[in-house]
Amino acid sequence: MDKLFNIFNRFYDFSRNHNLNKDKDLIKYFKAEFGNEWKIELDKHLIRTESNNINKAS
Repeated sequence: MDKLFNIFNRFYDFSRNHNLNKDKDLIKYFKAEFGNEWKIELDKHLIRTESNNINKAS
């Protein structure tokens, strides 16, 4: 139960601060690769990266 709560808590923190963590070169890459869908794909990438970081830390 704690892990589930921790995941939701991390997701909340991520969604609140994800605009601060975006790298301009990363945005350029996603715009070039995914066109109109770049924001969705960037969000997926950032969530996946955050999830991998959490898994490595535990």
